[in-house]
Amino acid sequence: MKILVIGAGISGCTCAWRLAQSGHDVTLVEKGRGVGGRMATRRMEGARIDHGAQFFTADDPRMKQLSQSWQDAGVIVPWYDKIPGREELSGRIRFRGVQGMTGPAKALSQSFQVETGFFVDLIQKYQGGWLVAEKGNGTRTFQCDHLIITIPSVQMLQLFERSHYTLDTETMDRLRSIRHTQCLAVLGILDRPSSLKAPGTVTHPVQEIDWLSDNHIKGISPIPSCTIHASNNYSQRHWETTDEERVPFLLSVAEENLKAKITSWSSHRWGYAKPVVTFGRTYWHSTQEKLSLAGDGFGGERIENAALSGWAAADAIMAV
Repeated sequence: MKILVIGAGISGCTCAWRLAQSGHDVTLVEKGRGVGGRMATRRMEGARIDHGAQFFTADDPRMKQLSQSWQDAGVIVPWYDKIPGREELSGRIRFRGVQGMTGPAKALSQSFQVETGFFVDLIQKYQGGWLVAEKGNGTRTFQCDHLIITIPSVQMLQLFERSHYTLDTETMDRLRSIRHTQCLAVLGILDRPSSLKAPGTVTHPVQEIDWLSDNHIKGISPIPSCTIHASNNYSQRHWETTDEERVPFLLSVAEENLKAKITSWSSHRWGYAKPVVTFGRTYWHSTQEKLSLAGDGFGGERIENAALSGWAAADAIMAV
């Protein structure tokens, strides 16, 4: 079967990989420059910085299977199970990418065709399946027997609206009910090694910051560099303000905790950081519509849950 997946986050990549492994002809389209979604790694002035998801865990046997394959391929390594001074946190192993958090998605993407820089403008149903068209001056279009959409629910609903397409009332209401937090992220270059001890992270140093880490101590960057994740409340309050207004406070807290100066920095806005209200089911699938929906808005907050949402959607398609 010819299958098209929209969205190259870990859910879309896992779904595409699972289907390709079973012999289907799979293409994945992504509006960005690469795969990974929130499992994002950026190069900056000689540094390598994870600026989205910082780690993942593996409890389910399916995720353990994936994790073992990534370890065997040298894509990931165990990072830590405890943070100094935070004994109350779970003792489960956190994994990180050897070259950054994009590693697992890149490994999966070797199994199927990927088209990047592809913003889906319209989807159109016809008797044999779906037609998917690119926005702008691009000439790329795809036809497929089955369509899988794994982008955030807000973008999914916008795509439906542009395409004059709708599902049953209950499903549409569930899609509209999905809610995500927002996160302002700052990536910084440090003038010296930070004072953090392994694993190189501080959680909630102040109420305005959820996460602060040194990517050099983490083991992915050749030079000292930091990641700052603002809290949802701080991010929402400052979402529409300028960097000059919202970033200096975050830098000052980071420098105080790292005992190093941030010599240059860049910011990124994660509009759909963590789902706080989900669809209520791990995925949605319709054989009649030849359509499946998946993602963290279905599976839940953790990277593992997003991946298993894609895995479950793939299994539903293969069960037909």
